[in-house]
This record gives sequence, C-alpha cells and structure tokens, in this order.
Amino acid sequence: MKTINIYIAGLLLLSTLNSCEEQLVEEPYDQLIPDNILNNEVGLESLLNSAYGNMQVHRFGLIQWHYLEEGPSDLFFETGGGQGRNAAFIQDFTFDAEHPWIGGAYNGLWNAIRDVNLFLDNVQDVTYTQADKDIRIAEARFIRVFNYYLLVKWFGEVPLILSSTPELYPEKTPASEMNQFIENELRAVADVLPVAQAEENRITKGAALAVLTKFLLNTKQWQKCVGAADEVIALEVYALYPDYKGMFAPENEGNSEFVFVMPQTRDASGMGTEWLSLSLPPAYPEDGPNFAAQFRYYDAFVNSFDANDLRKDLILTHYVRNDGQEVELLGNDNSRSFKFRDPARIGADQENDFPVVRYADILLSKAEALNELQGPNQESIDLINRVRLRAGQNMMMLSLGNFDQAGLRDHILDERGWEFFSEIKRRSDLLRHGKFIERALARGKNAEPYHVLFPFPQSEINANENLVQNEGY
Repeated sequence: MKTINIYIAGLLLLSTLNSCEEQLVEEPYDQLIPDNILNNEVGLESLLNSAYGNMQVHRFGLIQWHYLEEGPSDLFFETGGGQGRNAAFIQDFTFDAEHPWIGGAYNGLWNAIRDVNLFLDNVQDVTYTQADKDIRIAEARFIRVFNYYLLVKWFGEVPLILSSTPELYPEKTPASEMNQFIENELRAVADVLPVAQAEENRITKGAALAVLTKFLLNTKQWQKCVGAADEVIALEVYALYPDYKGMFAPENEGNSEFVFVMPQTRDASGMGTEWLSLSLPPAYPEDGPNFAAQFRYYDAFVNSFDANDLRKDLILTHYVRNDGQEVELLGNDNSRSFKFRDPARIGADQENDFPVVRYADILLSKAEALNELQGPNQESIDLINRVRLRAGQNMMMLSLGNFDQAGLRDHILDERGWEFFSEIKRRSDLLRHGKFIERALARGKNAEPYHVLFPFPQSEINANENLVQNEGY
C-alpha cells in the first residue's frame, strides 16, 4: 500500500526586509500544523470529522459503491453518457486493475482509515472528559473497522494497519486474522457506544451491532448472526417503517427503520445523492438535470414481483414524455428505480439519506441464519412475513409447509432483491448464496471464478512490493 499521506502541514515563513537589519517573522494563521491540531480537543474533533467525511460518501462516491455492488448483479445495468464505458467493464466482467472506479473506491476507504489511525495515535493526550473520550474513540474505531469490512468484501485480504506510522510495504493480513479483528472490533465498540447520540448521524450502538450482524451473515457465522440480530432487536429503538414507499423520502429521514445511514444534503454542492439524475429516462417531465448516463433494471427482476407488492411501485415501467409521447420501459430491460427521489433537489444533489443497514435487513438476516441452522422454521417464516406484510396487505404470506431448506434459502434471496434493490447489497447476497458467477454466466457474461474479488489498483501494486495482486488480474 502507498505510504499513507497526512494532509496536515506546517509553514514557517521568514522574510527579510531590505530596509531592516532584523528578520520579520510572520506567524501564519491559515494553515494547520501537528503542534496545534493534534494536542487539543478542537483539532482532534476536526480530524474525526474528516474520518466521518471520508466514510460518509456522497454523489459519485456513493455511485461508485453502487456500481461495485449492483453493476455485476442480476438487477441492474447502466448505459450511455460518460459513465457508460467504465460501467460496461464492470457489468461485463472485463474490469482490470486500471479501472478508475475500483481505484477510487479503494483509495477512499484507506483515506478514512488514515484519519482514524492519526486520531487514535493522538487522542490519549487530549483533555476530553473520560466519557466523551471513550465514545469518540469508539466512533473512530467503528469508522476504521467499517472501512476494513468493505475492503475485505471487495478485495479480499488486505494489510491491517492500525498505526499512523505504518510499515512502508505492509503485507496482506490472512483472512482468518482480519475476520477476527473485524468481529472483535465491532463487538468492542458496540459495548461502548450509546444507543442514541445527541448529535445526528454520529455512530450508535445499533449501527455497530447492525454492521456486525451483516458481517456475521456474509461470513456465514449463522449462530453468531442470530445473536447479533437479537441484540439489535432488543434495543427496542428500531421498527419497520409503516410506509415502504415513503420511507426513503427526504422528509422521513431519521425514521425508525434506518439503523445506519450515509447522510446526504441538497444544501451543499456535491454533498447529496445524484440518484434521480441518473435514473430519469429521456424527456421525463421532471425539473432538474437528466444525465445521459442511464440506470436501468432487468425485466426478469421487475417481472418477479408479486402483483400486489407495493415495493414494485418504486420502479418506473412506463411514462409519458414531456412532448406527450407514451413510452413503455418494461419489455426492453429499461425500467427505472425511483426509490430515491427528491422533488426539491438542487441541481443533481438530493436530500435522501442512503440506508446502509435497515431494520428489515436485520429481520431478514436473522431469518436466513435460522434457516441455515435449522432448516425451515416458524420464526424465519414469521420474520419474512413481517417484511412482506409491510410491502402490501394483499401480499401472499409464506407458510412453513411450503418450503424445504433450499427452497426457503432461494426465497430469502428473492425477498432480499425485492426489498433492497438499489441499496448496494446484491453482489454480497449473490456471493453468499453461491449464485454470483452462475447468474452472470446465465446473462451471457464472461464471468470467471476469480471475479468474486476485485483487483487491487495497479498503482497500489506498483507502490508496495509486498502487495500481491488478486488471482486472475
């Protein structure tokens, strides 16, 4: 890995005046130096805020994550505009170590880790109250471990760096050691973080337990996954939001279902999500930018919904252009997700907070883990039916006698697609169910077994003589 850069520098400006015998020493007030930022609460808070900022992606950073998780999946593809060429490489499984979006996502994760390591290496000498210090340390450790969680999901084994002065050429950490670190770290911070924070969007106990639940699910630690999900449920602060369609609207942000979110805002340029500008079909009667790049959903996915499923109502299948022409999107692999819509967006920036983990995910994760442990069981059926009932009063509810273990496993994968489309989960779900490569081949893609991981950016391989490229790249 590249030597971690610290973007904090000092400047001492000395200038000599021809008319004076003494040097004029000018003290700069517009730059930060380690001596005045790393030894006080204000400076450390700024550094922690930087770590939050690097974790909480917006605009194209969030879109990069979407391409990595849904681009190679059976739900979504993109064509057109300046993004079309790079999107095609991911969707067609022809990406390589030079792909700019893979490199962008990789470097963004390390930037957050860099900030946290610098914070943790200096926080003990700063005069916080002990209670505040413990919480801030837990927040920082969560940011770091969450970014490691994503690195492992996308790139496999990576170096584990826990210091702001790391080795110049760190080696990969074995998966078993990294997985143990992620589990232990999430558990440790969950034991410290409060259930609620006074300041909105700071990390909470529920967020840590929710990410732990998802980590244990994706690593197939079924019993531990059930236990972590039960801890989230036992907090009694989360619940299914009654209106699926309204849940994602800006006016409903901070609702009871959103356990961990990426906050977005339309009030600062580049700090919102740009989902709608990429999802609007041509000549759609909507104010605001409509990009040439077009997010589309496969007919096979759209047609798989129950006829009474209200979740499908957030997918646009036909419309009337602003010139009065009717356009049918379904039947052409051209339907659009309107899950994130903000009528008051400013430019391309939308206010819709992006959910990383929702309470529905906790319920379905527990249902899946229980099925893996016991086979079909009434608790799994009940958990799934709670999610389905919210999706429509007339939806067909599941019955225990209709499934064997494999059948319920397949249904849970389908249910997750219907519930979480556009929420950056599908690649991970397909991998866990062993269907990622299989379904790509069925779509005519040249997917190979090694495509279960992305390549390390070539620049990182060039900079670190001990960093071995993932197989196949």
